[in-house]
Order: sequence, then C-alpha cells, then structure tokens
Amino acid sequence: MVNETRETLTVKVDSMAPAGDGLARAEGSSRVLFVPHAAPGDRLEVEVFESKSSFARARIKKVLSSGPDRRDPPCPHHAAPSRPGPACGGCDWQHLDYAAQLKQKRGIVVDCLKRLGKFADAEKLVLETKPSPQPWGYRNKVQIPFAAGARMGFFAAGSREIVDMRECPIQPDLSVRLAHTVRRMAAERGWSFYDGKTGKGWLRHLYIRTNAEGQALVALVVSRSEFPDRESFAAELHAQHPEMIGLHLNIQPERTSVVLGPAWRRLWGAREIEETIGRFRFAVSPGAFLQVNTPAAEVLYNTAKEAVRDGGRKFPMGLDLYCGVGTLTLWMSDAFPKVVGVEENREAVGDAYRNAERNAVKNCRFKAGRAEAVLPKLTAELPDGCAAVVDPPRIGLSQPVRRFLTERKIKRVVYVSCDPATFARDAGFLSHSGYTLRRVTPVDLFPQTSHVEMVGLLDRA
Repeated sequence: MVNETRETLTVKVDSMAPAGDGLARAEGSSRVLFVPHAAPGDRLEVEVFESKSSFARARIKKVLSSGPDRRDPPCPHHAAPSRPGPACGGCDWQHLDYAAQLKQKRGIVVDCLKRLGKFADAEKLVLETKPSPQPWGYRNKVQIPFAAGARMGFFAAGSREIVDMRECPIQPDLSVRLAHTVRRMAAERGWSFYDGKTGKGWLRHLYIRTNAEGQALVALVVSRSEFPDRESFAAELHAQHPEMIGLHLNIQPERTSVVLGPAWRRLWGAREIEETIGRFRFAVSPGAFLQVNTPAAEVLYNTAKEAVRDGGRKFPMGLDLYCGVGTLTLWMSDAFPKVVGVEENREAVGDAYRNAERNAVKNCRFKAGRAEAVLPKLTAELPDGCAAVVDPPRIGLSQPVRRFLTERKIKRVVYVSCDPATFARDAGFLSHSGYTLRRVTPVDLFPQTSHVEMVGLLDRA
C-alpha cells in the first residue's frame, strides 16, 4: 500500500481568479496556486492536491491569518477548514464580505478582457459592479438532486456526492420547506431514488419556481412517466403547502448529468407561474428561462436599456436574441419602434406572446428557432441603423451569430453575458470587425457566488 504524502505550503492570497478560487503564491516562490474558499489577504497553510508545470491546486488546511475581506459563512454546509467532510459546491464565496465580492467580480471581468479579449484599456472600460438589492434568499428557482437513502441536497464541489441539505440561505424559505416535505413524503411512499452509477431509480431531482407573491410551481424530475399515486401526492402536498399553485412532472430517461428531459406533464393546478419585474407581469412555464434573481434582474434590464439609449441615439428596430419568455424584449419595447425576439424554445415563445398580450405591448413579435437558422431570414427586413441585444447562454455567441452581428445594418450591440471569458472572446471578435467596446457594467445577479452578469455596449466605429 502506497502512502502518498502531499506537499504542504504556506501561501499568501493576492486576489480571486475567474473560476472563483483564491489566487495565491507560496512564500519565497513565484509558483501560482489556486485555492478554493480563500480570501484576498489570507495567509494559509495549504495542501497541494493537483500539480502542473505552471500551476497547482491546493486546499486549505489552516487559516494562519485572515485577510480583511474574510467573514464567517452563515451556511452550515459551506466549506470551512474546521468542518470535516465534503462541503456544498453551490456557494463558493459566502466567506467573502459582500463589498469584497462586488470588487472581486469587477476584477474578474477586467482580467478576462485583458487576457482573453486583448483590451489594453480594460481597467477604464469596466465600471463598478452594481449590487443585488437582495443578497440572501434571492433565488426564484432551485433544482435539488436526490440519492439513495432519501438523501437530498447539492453536489459537493467537483463531485457527484450529495451534501445533505438542512437549510439554504440563498433560497427563499418556501423552497426549503417544500423540499423537506417532498423528501419526507417520498420516503413514506417508498419511492426509489435515482442512482447515476446504475441508471436505476425513479425520483431524480426536485424543481421549484417561486415568485415575489410567495407562490410556488413544483416539478418532480423522474426517469419514467409512471406516477400511480399522483392525485394523493398532489393533494397532500398542497394541503401542507397551500402556496403551491401547480405540480408538474419532467421525464428525464437518459443516463446524463443534464437535469431536465424534453417532456413535461402537468399533474395538477397551474400551467405556469407569474412574476412581476418592474411594471411588467410575466408568466413562466416550468422549463422556460427566467433570471433567477428577480430584484437584480430589474437592475440588469435597466442597465441594458441605458446602453441601448446611450448618447440619445435612436434605432428604427431592435433585435433581442435568445429572448426566452420575452422579459428583456418587453423591457426594451419603449426604446424601439418595433422589436423582434428570437428564441429556440417554442414553449418559451408561446409564453413571450402571452406576456406581450398580458402587458398590452403591441410592437413586439417573436421568432421560434435557433438564432443561427432564424437570423439569415431576418436580414432582408432589417432597416439600416438597427440595434441588437444579445443574451446568450454561458458558451457565448456561435460563429454564425457573431458573423451576423457584423452586418452593416446593425450599428449597436448591447451584450448581456453571464460568462466573462466568452464575453471577452466575443467582444474581441466584434472589436476587430468594426465595433468599439464603449463600456462594460458588471451586475451581481448571483450573490455569495463567483458568478457575475455583465452588460457590454459596442458601437460601430
């Protein structure tokens, strides 16, 4: 039996890296280490668990002295050197003071623009991070995995091991209470819990959407559509939680880490849940996209509209690519004479039309399909001098969409992004294709985590 002795070092943490780890150097060395759950200014004793030629990864053994931004994380599941066992991988920055989180998120955006986008003036381009109005209990959606033994919680960082959940301070209390009730009821009924290694078991995830009015839409993610006691389950769950307005089933039969399958079934109650953002009322079906932090979404959308209107410019038409249920499209409706939203999820497009009707917005229309397929058909009807608002998934813009944005009729791009690296890549491409990056505004939609949303303004030179 080989007894592997891992290297132990004393390090000083300089800043936070884009992936959320602390960026540190060993004392007396230029060697770079990435340390999860570190804070700027920390002096740490760490244990190296992965070593490469140019960097290493290490875990904290002991905090020798704390940096000025470190605080005690309020969640009992958050990683701490004094706590044994795996920690929840959901919130990687609970140990950072909130003002420091905002500062470090701006720094991550600056770093990506410099390194990946090759913007020498990145420090001047990036504004201060706009804070979330609600840094705790803000998530309007949660997906909670189950495992054998009625275990329920979130995966430990870098693994598929579930950390059993007692509480979660970034979720509303209603979501946590519903989750514990569903777990108890599932165990009482003898349901089988999904095992990713064998592909056996029925209940995979619990999926909950909540709104500001304290209502909830609940979905069970299961491996097969059979649900013989659905009526009694729905009745009992609603009796214990009258806030639940609808119960749905999502069928995910594949052996995959992708949470949701393609098929949805409404079992009881409402088809969708309504949410208020600003002056608009939106209806959202269970699988459609909606920003998870409703109060901060209003900050994000206002930031995007300010970018559209920057300098008092007027545009005859706006495009909203990856529009989801039309939240940003409708938000922009008074900034353009007409707006066209493009979204590949057909159910979301149906929601978008209903949302436009619900809010008496008459200058928006929507196209269902992948942006790559829809945009070439839209080119002919684009007036000269229009603007495009894009809010792509984390992978950023595909090559065909980037090329489309270089169409001479488009004079301004407002880029909403949830990934600094892919944003920097795409902004770099556009800056070499006739655009000038005017500014980038980080917005904190994900407090207590290293994730950051941002709004970039690009104009044709």
